[in-house]
Amino acid sequence: MDKKEQVVLKVWNDKISIHINGTDKLAFVDYTSGMYDLIRNARFRTPENEEAKQKYKYPYSNEYKKTLHQISFDYYFGEEYRKEAYSKDYIIEHLDNDGFNCSISNLFLLKKIKNTYKGWNFDKVVHDSKHIAALTIYHVLENRTFQITIAFNEEYRNAHSGKLLERVRLLYSYSYEIVLQDAEQIIEAISNRENINFERWKEIYRFKDIRVEYSSELELTEEEKNQSPGTLVMRDGQYYLLVGRTETSTGLIHSIPYDKNWNIE
Repeated sequence: MDKKEQVVLKVWNDKISIHINGTDKLAFVDYTSGMYDLIRNARFRTPENEEAKQKYKYPYSNEYKKTLHQISFDYYFGEEYRKEAYSKDYIIEHLDNDGFNCSISNLFLLKKIKNTYKGWNFDKVVHDSKHIAALTIYHVLENRTFQITIAFNEEYRNAHSGKLLERVRLLYSYSYEIVLQDAEQIIEAISNRENINFERWKEIYRFKDIRVEYSSELELTEEEKNQSPGTLVMRDGQYYLLVGRTETSTGLIHSIPYDKNWNIE
């Protein structure tokens, strides 16, 4: 194998990490023995210089003449199904916008025009709201559902109970467009600091089930309030990370893993 086409594969948990020579980030797909054989035999195009590296958003296999996300999608759904969807103006959407994250939980089909609109608004709001809450959408192939997870990084309370929110999970039926529509409204409401009332959510959003976790109340000392983001605070033997733009930010969760055993009853 040519040096420029070398990759380093590692298996950890249920993922295969792929380091492509010349890039500075890892790509991921789900681990199965069949997927491992596919990736092991793939020769990935590598950037020739710094400019090419900056433009390298989607790993491409010279062996299969496919992008990594096409390889992953075809493994689960079949190449014929994908090409038929392409003929109807669908694309493979990276739910978190990371072209290197090619786990099937991060891939689904979406009309090209709707993907464009998603980039205009939803993706920007999600990015700009991370200091308040990190919203992630997961495609759960195991039981053909979707999940929205929300991890709160700043103080945000349930308007009904007054409790401090930590995590919210929403379970949806197998319709990505409905999930996307609800997710956009939810993150816009959160970014605008609108009150969260879950009884109201049940009326206006289309999820099938909801799980809510509340965090413990943390009071910061005056010294801690003056610390810069990234400072560790200990309470009862547990560390918390100060993040965000306000003095009430006491925890950081980049994302919440989905629960593949959470089914619609």
